[in-house]
Amino acid sequence: MKNKQIVAFKKNKQEIINLLSEGLFMEAKKRLDELNIRNESYYALFANYYYLIGEHQKGITLLEGATKDFPFSFEILYNLASLKSAVHKQLESLWLFARCVKIAGSNRDREEATKQLNQTIEILKENSTLSPEQFRSALDFTQRILKEGDERTYPINRFNESLVKKITKDSSDNEYFTEMYKSMGIKDVDSNSRYFFKTELLQGKTNDSFYFEIDNETTIPIAFFEQYDDIMVEGPKENYHFSKGVLNPNQFNYFTFSDVGKYKVSSEKPFFMAKPINLTPELKSTQVIITIFVDGLSNNVIEGNLQRLMPYTYNFFSNGYINNNCYTTGDWTLPCLASMYTGKTTLNHGLYHPSNHFELNQNNDLFTKYFKNSGYMTTQINNDWRTTPTYGYLEGMDRVLYQNYAGGFTAGEVVMETIEYLETFKSNNHFLWISLPDLHDVADEINNDLMSQVNVSAKYRQNKNLGTTSVLTSYDPHKIKKYEAELRRVDLHLSTLYNYLSSSFHKDKMIVALVSDHGQTYLSQDDFLLHEYRRKVPFMLTGGKIQQKCSNELCSIIDIFPTIAKMANVELNSHEGVVLKDFGGKGRDIAITETIHPDQPYLVAITDDQHIFRFRTKSNVTGNGTVEMEDFEAQLIDLKTNEDVSMQYDEKLTKYCNMVIQRAMKMQI
Repeated sequence: MKNKQIVAFKKNKQEIINLLSEGLFMEAKKRLDELNIRNESYYALFANYYYLIGEHQKGITLLEGATKDFPFSFEILYNLASLKSAVHKQLESLWLFARCVKIAGSNRDREEATKQLNQTIEILKENSTLSPEQFRSALDFTQRILKEGDERTYPINRFNESLVKKITKDSSDNEYFTEMYKSMGIKDVDSNSRYFFKTELLQGKTNDSFYFEIDNETTIPIAFFEQYDDIMVEGPKENYHFSKGVLNPNQFNYFTFSDVGKYKVSSEKPFFMAKPINLTPELKSTQVIITIFVDGLSNNVIEGNLQRLMPYTYNFFSNGYINNNCYTTGDWTLPCLASMYTGKTTLNHGLYHPSNHFELNQNNDLFTKYFKNSGYMTTQINNDWRTTPTYGYLEGMDRVLYQNYAGGFTAGEVVMETIEYLETFKSNNHFLWISLPDLHDVADEINNDLMSQVNVSAKYRQNKNLGTTSVLTSYDPHKIKKYEAELRRVDLHLSTLYNYLSSSFHKDKMIVALVSDHGQTYLSQDDFLLHEYRRKVPFMLTGGKIQQKCSNELCSIIDIFPTIAKMANVELNSHEGVVLKDFGGKGRDIAITETIHPDQPYLVAITDDQHIFRFRTKSNVTGNGTVEMEDFEAQLIDLKTNEDVSMQYDEKLTKYCNMVIQRAMKMQI
């Protein structure tokens, strides 16, 4: 199939290029204004027009706005660097050219960007007002850009520097401090040791003195830089002196005070004090909101088998709400969790590139901030390297306890840290997210756990089936056996949490959700990546006066937090998410899943009440996030019979094709 709008755009694009090359700028501008596709080519052509007529600042303003939608576009960043150079902003130009070198998708582009980079360095060397020290610093930062990684290495940042004892800021300029946690004398980590130690991140401020006033029992967390001194506390009735020998320099020190009144905390050297925590605040009608995230849990596996495969989970949620028609928005963890936290599909939140730097919170609101602003202590107990604070998930968080899962922070320990945290702050209001990526062991052929090894027959463990990535692992009945065994192990550990919650909090005061980001490719022989075993994920709720229901209402993972917020009386901007009809909302008519991944086709699957629509481009997505959408394949599948009914519903097929192309037109090359 071909799309007429794209064919027309390509024709107009070439004609505009010709007009610009011939110096017919007024005619070119007229044609540019008529373009109705705001893609990479549109911005590049318009920037070229501004450059040629000498309106450099207009071009800069245009492209700086475009980088929000096209953060990985070589063409846009290259044009922006050139325009910055034209207005003598050589330092900004230098770093933009460095980023172009980093993201270049071809040797030709890389060589051209490198050439411009070196020329800019020479200009700075000869004509700059920079001091020698400033010039060296500029070159150093350029090298850091060229060598940068991404955000998955936290608490090592993308420049291979430890963030322990460092200040990090969110999009609102709030300060966060990363400190070691239960490390027994270990003061820092490097790129190798980071796997094996936990860190604790809290929001607060840095100073040498703080003033605060308390009405109830309150605890204050304090952490130190490399150089620190005694801590003095002047209270309303009593003064305290905490000497260096008493303080622990490689963790947060929590000090609890109960005398009502004003306090001053001071030291001879600056220190970090997190926000004071009132230990007996006014409780909300929904005191505890917990999201249990089980990475890679396919609803098609547990639907009808939940009691057999996860009996403790079944017992905990069977009197609540279980949705068996919930679809994810993507094919792997990075884009899917970004969707869940923002209420946006992958195309619109922009976090999909597996290795390029991207901070989700820079151009997206995260739901966590709405719960925080509503009076909840917001906390992550996290081991998933695709939802680290440096990806932007610190936004709206009071506390993040983190250790990379590969270092051994698995289900059992996550559950115990969760229980200890809730018991410590038992009288507070909580919005809590916990991560359990244990099921990924199956796709990645990791067999570390005693229970899973022993309970899987040896005949299923004679070979390894590893795809290019875990997403692309092909159908494997042996893996399915391992998957089921791992489900039972995760369920066993969750039983401890379920028992604790049931005995510690009144059911009406809690909302507990169990969710996932995607299923598994190896569970089905379907050769279309976005098949039902990968797309369908669980959405379970209990507590909060939730009525017992097993529902087939169409749902997307972007609806999860808007629905929970509605039940907890928290107002938020749900973006593309909706509140389900089951909970008094408007619900949705379609659920969209898409794959935007470099070197893979752009895939879309849409489910409605009758059909599944499938779309695949014939070419692959580039590293820039663009793709040739003129040529594609599409089909319509009957939900009940699983038969291809494209011929019978040609009008509907065409409607969905046009909708997908129109929606994703900015990706068109």
